[in-house]
Amino acid sequence: MPYKYSFQLVAVVILLLTFISCGPPADSSKEKHILVIQSYEKHFSAYKEMKKVLSDDLHKRRVRASIYSFYLDCEQFTEKQQRQKTFDKLNELSSWKPDIILVNDDQALNALITCEHPFVKSIPVVFMGINYPNISFIEKHPNITGFSDKPDYRTNIKLIQQLIGNCIIIRVADDTFADNMILADMNEQIKGLCASNNIFSTDRVRLSGKNGISITNIPKIKPDSIYISTLNAKSAHALIKGFGENYYNKAYLATKRDYMTISLGRLSAFPCFTVMNELIGCNNGIVGGYLATLEEQTHEAAGRIADILNGVPLSEFPQIQQSKKSYVFDYNVLSKWGIGLSQLPDDAIILNMPLTVRYKIFISILAVIFGILLLAVFIYQRRQYRREAQHKKEAQEKLRQEKAFLSFALESGNIFAFRYKNGIFEFDNEFYHSLGIPPIPITADEFQETIHPDDQEEFIVNRGKLDTGFPARQITRRRYDFNGKGHEWWEFRYAQNKNIEGFSSNDNSVVVSGLCLNIQQIKNTENNLIQARHKAEESDRMKSVFLANMSHEIRTPLNAIVGFSQLLNSDVSLEPEEKVEFLDLISKNSDLLLKLISDILDLSRIESGCLSFSYENIDLSKLIEDVHHTHRLMMPEGVELRMQVPDVPAIIHTDRLRLTQVCTNFINNARKFTTQGYIEIKYELSKDSRFILLSVSDTGKGIPEEKKALVFERFQKLDEFAQGTGLGLAICQSIIKTFGGNISLESTIGKGSTFTIALPYTPGLEISEN
Repeated sequence: MPYKYSFQLVAVVILLLTFISCGPPADSSKEKHILVIQSYEKHFSAYKEMKKVLSDDLHKRRVRASIYSFYLDCEQFTEKQQRQKTFDKLNELSSWKPDIILVNDDQALNALITCEHPFVKSIPVVFMGINYPNISFIEKHPNITGFSDKPDYRTNIKLIQQLIGNCIIIRVADDTFADNMILADMNEQIKGLCASNNIFSTDRVRLSGKNGISITNIPKIKPDSIYISTLNAKSAHALIKGFGENYYNKAYLATKRDYMTISLGRLSAFPCFTVMNELIGCNNGIVGGYLATLEEQTHEAAGRIADILNGVPLSEFPQIQQSKKSYVFDYNVLSKWGIGLSQLPDDAIILNMPLTVRYKIFISILAVIFGILLLAVFIYQRRQYRREAQHKKEAQEKLRQEKAFLSFALESGNIFAFRYKNGIFEFDNEFYHSLGIPPIPITADEFQETIHPDDQEEFIVNRGKLDTGFPARQITRRRYDFNGKGHEWWEFRYAQNKNIEGFSSNDNSVVVSGLCLNIQQIKNTENNLIQARHKAEESDRMKSVFLANMSHEIRTPLNAIVGFSQLLNSDVSLEPEEKVEFLDLISKNSDLLLKLISDILDLSRIESGCLSFSYENIDLSKLIEDVHHTHRLMMPEGVELRMQVPDVPAIIHTDRLRLTQVCTNFINNARKFTTQGYIEIKYELSKDSRFILLSVSDTGKGIPEEKKALVFERFQKLDEFAQGTGLGLAICQSIIKTFGGNISLESTIGKGSTFTIALPYTPGLEISEN
């Protein structure tokens, strides 16, 4: 009995010890609050990856952490505002209270240290990515430790020289304290390595002799050594000139990250490098550099945070420790500037490298193995195929169908045979050959796409019958585009095949065979006949209209001549003034009738090609002067005939008589509709010196917009009461078209009209002595 109780007591003790030993540790299992202060904007792409790496590393070190990120967005705020933002954020998080603070980059560390919040001295702080740490401030805070990333300018300049040779290295800075500190450190590091550029100075941006030149396809001029040049970030002129010219071999070395450097990297006309990890791999146009990667810095910081949270005293760590640097490059930018991977250092890290390049050898081996397997499978299938006895029967049936198929083709001559089965159209080889397309079967969808959109609806409605069958022979006519050269008319005649009686087959699909014929020529003939009929009908109509107009136009002056002649010959007593007026009207109508007949004969000769033209080199200024002298005294009262010709006369090759006829018609028309002001005839060269622009302008009543298109039609008179036949402008247009020119019209109601003739002009012509 005592042994029984003793055994129970031991069992209870063991259970208690097991529970205690298996229970969670007092501190390590608690969730730790980690505040991460980032220097730049929230949407900076690298921050998302950094947070993931930090979380994964802490998880591997068995640290349960709740990570809160605060983004300082330093480019948008002054240092004073940054301090205030940091102080306010720490106050906001007082209830959450971080167990440790991680700061990234100089701006975040400076804002935290100088904000004077109580957390700064009471909570452990780990920093990373600090280029120029404020050592005196850090030493005053024993709770601060971390990793510095001091830029190695000398190694980066040697890297640039290795990749692109001797060049002029551009750096951008302004007069801020931070930039002055960067320049001083850089100048100290590169002593003896490169000199200040005496060709390219801060106040005279242009490179020697070539202003604003950007060269891409020819070799650049390389200096005898490597030089460093500084551009003022506040001078837009300096930046545009400095980054737009690449006549010399040049490179840009970015020393900080801000909106300016991001833009410069993308727009630069020459390769860009950096000492900052924030600029690489983010589509900023940066080739690469020698620096500490953000991933490596995060690994270092995560290890330090895990050690501190697991109880290691801060005194065990150095306050400032240099981060490990590597050669890092962006594959896309390397390709842009033609820098090969073989030129890079052996231990270089390549970002954005495609998988096909990174694993090229592995993919090649897989491709070879896959090809061998595919070949083996093909050989195996080929052997299996030959062993199949059933294939003999299928071959016989296929031979029978091919025989029927070929018989269609042989009998059809220029008609092509086709067959449809299971959604596939097969045509004879002559069909493919005639169209110049490869002999490949056409699917039903592809066949439908060749049909003209206006004809597709009928095919879509009846397409299902090709697969389900139809009772009788079918004939269709549609437009098809089989070879991509345009739609043509085709006729398809087809019927459903019937299986041979006694032949058994498990294939129940419908087979359609038929013939097709290109009927485009027939359609063209039909269209030509229709057009010819329409043309004949239009010609007959035009003849009727012409005869009606002729009858009207001839009857009007004849009636006047006959009527007034009868009055003069009658017994009616007339005053002498009336007789003179009647004789004048008879004379004018006789002239009008004579001009009408002359215009009709001219128009007929022009359109039939019988009107003769006598071409010669003429002095256009002399022609205009003759026309001006002829018509000057014929102007009505209150209207002045003006002339404007250039100082140097133009010599053109034309028919003097016909061109004079055109000018006369224009002046006569202007005189009819101008009662006050002037009529001006002038000419000048077009802007491209290819045409002579001869114009007649007036200050008459103008032509309505809706009637401008009618003025060159036959028998068109804008004023039925004005004297004229309505043929003058039609004749002018025909003559000018014969000359190879054209006539344009500009007119405004109440202000006047301008008729402009554009005649081809050949410089250098001379008037012959004859």
